[in-house]
Amino acid sequence: MSLMKRSIPAILIILISSAPLVYYQLGSLVYEQAAATNPDCSGHSKYNTPDKFSSHLWDEKLEEGLYHENDTIAKDETSMSHYWFNEWKNVTIDVPDEPITLSAWVMEANESRPWVIFAHGIRSCKANHEVLLPAAMLHQADFNVVLFDMRDHGESSVEDGLVSAGQREYRDVLAVWQWIQTSHDVPPQSIGAVGISLGAGAVAIAFDQEPDLQAIFLDSSFSSMDLIIQEELEFGGFPLFLKDASIFAGKLQSGDNLVKHEPLSAGVNIGNRSMFITQSNDDVRIKIHHGKSLCGAATSNVENDGYVECWFENSSIAHDDSGQAGVLSHITLMLTQPDLYEEKLVGFFEQSLSNSSSVD
Repeated sequence: MSLMKRSIPAILIILISSAPLVYYQLGSLVYEQAAATNPDCSGHSKYNTPDKFSSHLWDEKLEEGLYHENDTIAKDETSMSHYWFNEWKNVTIDVPDEPITLSAWVMEANESRPWVIFAHGIRSCKANHEVLLPAAMLHQADFNVVLFDMRDHGESSVEDGLVSAGQREYRDVLAVWQWIQTSHDVPPQSIGAVGISLGAGAVAIAFDQEPDLQAIFLDSSFSSMDLIIQEELEFGGFPLFLKDASIFAGKLQSGDNLVKHEPLSAGVNIGNRSMFITQSNDDVRIKIHHGKSLCGAATSNVENDGYVECWFENSSIAHDDSGQAGVLSHITLMLTQPDLYEEKLVGFFEQSLSNSSSVD
């Protein structure tokens, strides 16, 4: 028997025995890249405070001619000046039974009026225009608002530097929700939440887990992390078997089951509560079918006094931000349709939340 023939079984044994390790390592690579946070808020905290904020857009590497180029209020550093806050408070909020402290801004307008919580997107924070702008829209309509940094973001506690796709972050939303009740004596019926992108997923999961959370507004939410992982792999040209590998790696590295709680369940379990879902039809970061799936689930399952509204419209921005030309399609409706966005945002919470002074 030749040396080559004698070596083949040994090579096969090595390959077979090493396959699980290679599988895990590939999944770990995908997981760590997708879940990595950016505690400095992707630069937003350097530019924005409640009394002076503007948009700082990114480039999604899209071909301009294939997407709508809407007019936008994201023109210069003062284009949003009429939304700037006059005053705010810095507070910290502890997450019950966890070593996590959240950094938050509180803007009170009227103690008898409802409260709304804002949850930002991945690698972002409370200093991003994506939460500051809609928060200002509500505050100017006499709502009290709270913007906070989720764990591993901004000025909040760093747990492990990894995002859990809402599996842990939803507890941050509920911690703020509970803090408003205990610190300001506000009933649950007077508290709603707005989630942006990842924050929308966390808010949706919180809504599903806490039946007393009354009303949520979701902008550019994912409906299923299982689908998001698959779509990200397809977009990057990676084999789809790495989806399960990355989920497995997440369980081992951080203890997170990235698909344990899915935002879609919020629509299924809406009951007598209220939900607003909005997204750009042009969105390439989170595809439009996610928003439409959430809308379909909520519309099919809402009961009695519950309320569902969905708003999908073409919206993308060709921009030259900080000298860098680009096209953006994700989370753009608040910039391209600000008046209508404000009308729908304010109208939704006026309808779905009670004034705290009117609740027995």
